[in-house]
Amino acid sequence: MNVDSKIITRLDDLIELGQKVTSTRRPPASNVITSDFVDVQLANQWFTSCLNLFSRVFGENSEFYKNLKGHYVNSPKWPNVNQAFGVLLAAKDDFVKDSIFELKTIVEAELFDDFIEQSDHLLNSGYYQSAAVIAGSVLEDGLRKICIRNNIELPNKPKLDSMNSELAKAGVYNKLTQKKLTALADIRNSAAHGQWDAFDETDVKDMISSVRSFMEKNYA
Repeated sequence: MNVDSKIITRLDDLIELGQKVTSTRRPPASNVITSDFVDVQLANQWFTSCLNLFSRVFGENSEFYKNLKGHYVNSPKWPNVNQAFGVLLAAKDDFVKDSIFELKTIVEAELFDDFIEQSDHLLNSGYYQSAAVIAGSVLEDGLRKICIRNNIELPNKPKLDSMNSELAKAGVYNKLTQKKLTALADIRNSAAHGQWDAFDETDVKDMISSVRSFMEKNYA
């Protein structure tokens, strides 16, 4: 499951939870003049989860986050929940329709960084073979996303070498970069097939550095 799918799945989960919150709507006591209530514990759980996701995906300076937070109160009432639910639906709609493409790119770039850091950690711990597999996977996923960004048609399961070739052919980067990526792909393939004698720790260290530089230059 890629980054987009994970975020959309989480948004769907929160929409489902929000529907449960709204289903707990109840009127106040007959002698009290106020708006309808909802289940406080469930509503607080939902609001907190939404704010957490929005802060990580959209950022705390986004209109989505600020608008949602504006509806959050310690004792949620029906109007607050109803309006907040609309914010959640709008957030998912914009995300699915790519209205916030640049934001999604930032999120994905941060995840790429996380995986590269994992690869670095494995290398420093002596597991350079596993580090090569992870770094190669980051490169492969990055190439796939760069192909999509440049409207390059891909098969269901595109190969790293073929994406590299298509991107160079389209002029996204030059032949020298293509050759460098081909060498990185060879290390990744050797690692994935257990051909440990085909590379060493120094090769993987250079590989991680090269993948990081390539992603910073071509995916930032």
